[in-house]
Amino acid sequence: MCAPMALGVASMASGVLGSVGQHQSASAQANAQNAAATSNYKYQLKVRERNWDREVHRYGRQLHQYDSALQENSMAGQRAYAGAQRKLNSIYQQASFKQQANLVNLLKGSSGAASAGMTGRSAQRLDNDIVSQFGRNQAIAAESLMGANQAYDRQVEGVQREIDSSNKKAYEKVALNPQAGVAPPPPVMTPGPSGLGLAAGLIGAGVSGYQTYNSLKPA
Repeated sequence: MCAPMALGVASMASGVLGSVGQHQSASAQANAQNAAATSNYKYQLKVRERNWDREVHRYGRQLHQYDSALQENSMAGQRAYAGAQRKLNSIYQQASFKQQANLVNLLKGSSGAASAGMTGRSAQRLDNDIVSQFGRNQAIAAESLMGANQAYDRQVEGVQREIDSSNKKAYEKVALNPQAGVAPPPPVMTPGPSGLGLAAGLIGAGVSGYQTYNSLKPA
């Protein structure tokens, strides 16, 4: 009777060891998969964080360049405005000198007729000619100054358009704020083996051992 009993126990022990081994193997495999998934998830989060830091740094550098471009465009505009104003002032100064010369000529012409002893219609005709010429010179000067003012306005408008265009091009590089990348999905954990499966395996091992014993015991 000892032999059947020993064989039954051995059969049960073999089943128990097999069930426990399978349970432990399945648990180790699930733990390894979960650890790998968790490690990969943390790595993806770290990569996303580094990418975000790099984008923020890049955008900050672009903002600094944008501010510098605005300052440079403003200074270039001020220089252009000052140049246009100097040119207009020079034209007005030349016109003022010319007007003074015309006035001197007007006075000289009138006094010259008187000193020459011209009287009557001849003197009046000469005075009329001198005054008419002075009037024509004044009209020419006024028209010239009007054209200079119009040219100045066009130049100022052109400078402003260039500044606006340059500022717009500079803004295009910072128009879009940096965006963080899409966060990686959380890892999906692999479930470990159920304790019910282990219990079923142990019960099966016991039943197998009993069946072995029962089949070998004497009638």
